[in-house]
Amino acid sequence: MDEQWDGVAAARLHRQGLWAPTAADAPAVLDALVAMQGQEFAYALWALAQRVRPADRPGRADLLAAFDRGDILRTHVLRTTWHLVRPRDVRPLLRLTAPRLRRQLAGYDRQLGLDRAEIDRAEALLAEELAGGRQRTRRELADALAAAGIAASGQRLGHLMMHAELDEVLISGAMAGQQHTYAAFADRVPAQGERDEADALVELAARYVAGRAPVTAKDFAGWASLTLTQARAGLDATGVAQDQRDGVTYYGETGPGPAAAAGRAGRPRVDLLQGYDEMIMSYSQSRAAILPGGSGTTAGLPVLNGTTYLHAVLIDGVLAGHWRHRLTATQAVVELQSLRPWSAAERRAIDDAVQDYGRYLDRPVAADVTTQPS
Repeated sequence: MDEQWDGVAAARLHRQGLWAPTAADAPAVLDALVAMQGQEFAYALWALAQRVRPADRPGRADLLAAFDRGDILRTHVLRTTWHLVRPRDVRPLLRLTAPRLRRQLAGYDRQLGLDRAEIDRAEALLAEELAGGRQRTRRELADALAAAGIAASGQRLGHLMMHAELDEVLISGAMAGQQHTYAAFADRVPAQGERDEADALVELAARYVAGRAPVTAKDFAGWASLTLTQARAGLDATGVAQDQRDGVTYYGETGPGPAAAAGRAGRPRVDLLQGYDEMIMSYSQSRAAILPGGSGTTAGLPVLNGTTYLHAVLIDGVLAGHWRHRLTATQAVVELQSLRPWSAAERRAIDDAVQDYGRYLDRPVAADVTTQPS
């Protein structure tokens, strides 16, 4: 491992609650991490469960129930992608980052023929459809827009819905079978007074460091759609410790932190992470900390060449393979691809991690290693 990354991955795995988790429930995980990327919804719920202490770890059904209640919301915030977030954090996050997100959408809006008047007309109709506590699926809302003469399909629909989220018109509702719904924003998000932007930025920076350290200003800027100037100002204002490594400033101490486990009795530690886990997506400049040898591309997800398996297998904090699940009505098969040969001890630890995932799903599960180069 490159000396630049010595201890970095382990520190992050502890602070993110993957090693020695202390959170009592899924909302507490979001309290600590602020938001978690969640477009792969089923796998994103697993990422929440992994960070709850073992004695209280929820199953998939428990998390779906919490989502239906609105204890956990799913919306576009921080970046132009889905995130899981607590209701009380939605407004302050949107008010800090939505202006920049709208600017990022502007060019695509022009290509799609969306101007402010069209967006406003769509949002008024969407608000009417969701009035009185009603919840509607995306298809139902698209049909209502089309009936009013507003073209709403493909990317155009996606942009209209995203603007409605950023403008605090709608947000995720309860599941309708296998389909997501939308609810009126005010029905699911508590009212809050305006906050000073500078104070909100410092609070966000402090929470980001507390849950993810060590981090760089570029990491923070990419994660929260901030300018580099904003990111540095927020991080500097927190007063957290700084460390210089290979000419790069890191904020927050390297080391396991207060949640460190006493030890693992020499056994390999395996983490089956979803491909958009915060251990990956929280870091742009310093993502390579989990790559073998501490080197490799950091422009995108760390994946095997040609793999169709999005999700990451970490062994002792280092990328060692990829995985995905295949579900049937009665069982789950976790398919794995290795990045290198796994030892017998590592394979046993992988089998244990797969069984843990099966307990979360509440169904029998088997591991299927489809590729393991010699």
